[in-house]
Amino acid sequence: MTAPAPTAQSAPAVSSAPAPSSPAAVATLQCVDRCGAAGTSRYGSLLRVRGKALKQADEIVFLGAAGDADDVIAEAVTRRTTSADVRVPLGAVSGPIAVVDRQGALTAPSVAPLVVEPSPPSAPFELGVRAPRAFFGAAQPAALTYVVRGAAPADVSIDLARRPDGLVIAHWDIPQVAPEVPQRVTWDGMANGKVQRTGTYEFRVTVGGVAQPPVVFDFARDQFPVLGKVTFGTGAAAFGGGRGHQGHDVFAACGTPLVAAHGGVVKFAGWHARAGNYVVIDNHGTDTDYVYMHLRDVPLVATGATVFTGQPIGYVGDTGVATGCHLHFEAWTAPGWQAGGAPINPLAMLRSWAANS
Repeated sequence: MTAPAPTAQSAPAVSSAPAPSSPAAVATLQCVDRCGAAGTSRYGSLLRVRGKALKQADEIVFLGAAGDADDVIAEAVTRRTTSADVRVPLGAVSGPIAVVDRQGALTAPSVAPLVVEPSPPSAPFELGVRAPRAFFGAAQPAALTYVVRGAAPADVSIDLARRPDGLVIAHWDIPQVAPEVPQRVTWDGMANGKVQRTGTYEFRVTVGGVAQPPVVFDFARDQFPVLGKVTFGTGAAAFGGGRGHQGHDVFAACGTPLVAAHGGVVKFAGWHARAGNYVVIDNHGTDTDYVYMHLRDVPLVATGATVFTGQPIGYVGDTGVATGCHLHFEAWTAPGWQAGGAPINPLAMLRSWAANS
């Protein structure tokens, strides 16, 4: 598809707010190991989440209070058809939980909240990451939570290193950290003014001169934009396609949620006779643009808005000139879409993102 130019033509307005999109669902929560008083949970407790379609559970989100500032995420350790187990991560607080499935789709929050009580001091120091997987430009950056146990403050030194080469790319010195107070350091995915490569990283922490076991997490520059089962197009649906096709088609059920693969500023969100409802995002930290076409409804983001990696932008559709429901996805080199850049074949990137998301 040749890149459409922005137009003042508008599509019929459709109100479509982001909604839970996973077929999985949470019904009840039960602490089954290392529980607190009266069955409450604490850091390290084994929590059993019961519901439906939980064989596909990937991560458990501890939502805490309203807003995402105190959200903490942990990987499911056991998955069954009607239940999934997870260890309560450091930093989790009382509140509802939700499940992210293996396609990246989110369930509705649990109706009953999880009650988390403070953990009794069991070690001189405790560490945990906010999430086992972090994305550049996401609303919440990679973060390490730590607690100094005991009665006395302690000096803390933290290195952020990349595996497997061990290169240290960030460092923090925090003197006299108060005991029994959760602390947090964050990393935005940048070093020396550049977005770092996708891969595995670790926080290396020293407390009072004593090294602690490293805390490992995965980092990715981009997130796969389709939150559901997909099929990559071939032939005329591939890049080039014998018809000057400037993107690659990713087929999914109509209504499957779409998110920003990379945070940035919306260059254009609107309608075109061929592209249908579509969005163009100028990616933060790069000179590239990503384009998302054939959205089912009016985009969930507006021209000029700042969006985060993983933020909902719309739903898979077949608006404009489209055969079947799919996302037509384009990647443009610097200086970007409609600004002198050139489209490149995004299939390898899409496959890599799907594997890392």
